[in-house]
Amino acid sequence: MSLRKKKASKWLVTGTSAIMAAMLIVVGCSSKEEGGSSPSGSPAPTEPASQAASPSASPEGEAGKGTEEFVKLSWYMPKPIDNMKDQEAVETEANKIIKEQLNASLHLNLIDNAGWEDKMKLISAAGEPYDLVFTTFASNRINDNVQKGAFMPLDDLLQKYGQNILAKVDPRAWKAVTYKGKIMAIPAQTPYSPAGAHVFKKDIVEKYGFDYKSVKSIQDLEPFLAEIKKNEPDMIPLLATANGTASGITLYDYTTITPGISYSELDGSIVKILDVPQNKVNYSTINDFYKKGYIAKDAAIKTDYLAEAKSGKYAVMRDSGGYTEDGSKSTATYGFPTVETMSGYPTISTNSMTSAASAISATSKNPERAMMLLNLIWGDKYLLNTLAYGVEGKNYTVKTGNVKEDNPTIEATSGSEQTWAIWHNWLGPLWDQWDSNWNSTAALEAMKANNDNGKPSGILGFIFNSEPVKNEIAQVSALQKESTPILTTGSMPDFEKYYTELQQRMNAAGMDKILAEAQKQFDAWKAENS
Repeated sequence: MSLRKKKASKWLVTGTSAIMAAMLIVVGCSSKEEGGSSPSGSPAPTEPASQAASPSASPEGEAGKGTEEFVKLSWYMPKPIDNMKDQEAVETEANKIIKEQLNASLHLNLIDNAGWEDKMKLISAAGEPYDLVFTTFASNRINDNVQKGAFMPLDDLLQKYGQNILAKVDPRAWKAVTYKGKIMAIPAQTPYSPAGAHVFKKDIVEKYGFDYKSVKSIQDLEPFLAEIKKNEPDMIPLLATANGTASGITLYDYTTITPGISYSELDGSIVKILDVPQNKVNYSTINDFYKKGYIAKDAAIKTDYLAEAKSGKYAVMRDSGGYTEDGSKSTATYGFPTVETMSGYPTISTNSMTSAASAISATSKNPERAMMLLNLIWGDKYLLNTLAYGVEGKNYTVKTGNVKEDNPTIEATSGSEQTWAIWHNWLGPLWDQWDSNWNSTAALEAMKANNDNGKPSGILGFIFNSEPVKNEIAQVSALQKESTPILTTGSMPDFEKYYTELQQRMNAAGMDKILAEAQKQFDAWKAENS
């Protein structure tokens, strides 16, 4: 048996003690979207890591279905980048390991972002068989899928085949994916309290001598944006897209419970987010910026924030998924020198703990093998990083070390040359990422330390049960889908009229009923947990 096979086999069977994500922003204006729902409103916490199966458990073991028969596994997720071209080569390399270890193969079904939500709804409605799927509090929502029975409970599968997962998932995060006492998804390792930041093109900041560190709010950007508009005709001052807010919009002191309803970390109240004065002020500022030409006129029809940022034609952007004081994270992601300054820290919430997760479909014909695959990815760094970075020599180069045995440092292709990427937390174990231009080992360690020390939300562990108001939530969600591109880009002719009418439409759709239900469930949860 090869050294690689010995290592992977050991990873599959060894149980250890438990130890220690999106970029979708909606009308709620919070860095965190709505949480999952539980039929019980307040599910009993589950601690799978403390119930880990014995070290003797193996893929051939207790589930009654081993690996004798070759199976093909499918995994649905949104397309991470538009320019994906090397899937066949990546899957060929990954499947060498998957075939050897699990007698299976994996095919990734990567769906364009614009059609991702609708595609998954159609697949679910049709009862189409598939195995694994990406799910979050905001994208292909966990709570929606649980309510319609689209996901499979994972408790037994985790005990029998999930030892690597149980050893690495933050024990706190299981509460966020537990519904009526059943674990319905595997929460990824991901930043639970990622700092938001204003990001600036370094050469432009230096050219105009702008004190970017003085920026504390979106309103503070005005002088710099005006100067860019006046003196840089080929540059757009501020980046905003239909599904990507400008930097500085996020209200970090409000945690979204369900569409349109948030919890105030300031005073513990449950509120309609459109009624929060600062929310209105921020969106009014965006509208003012749009009218002054600081935002692209066609921003409301642009849907790929990352591609726009990488174009290099914007002076101010938001962080690229994590704040770094020296701008190294955004520099690596966007492909040109940047500097950045922090805009704020969110609290650790149920939502942030489910910013990336993996679920097994209720229609899967091979759920045991699907769990084995996830467990293998959580244990085999080469497989994880191959799925994430691609193929050596094609999608990345090795700077130091050996990718098969060591913890190497690699350089992944970026910008227009990048043809493969899957974000590690979409696959699960972010902290097992190789040191690279995506995230340095030091950056990963800082993220993990921030998770360990981050401030928990006042409603951490609360999971809203949307069932009693599902019709109202559907109507509110439809209004959000319609209004988000307009709000995030400021592209309405009369802001006051539009905002007031949107509040009225939201109320007519059932906001007061949703608010009352959220308050009722919160009060009950608070009484149980006081």
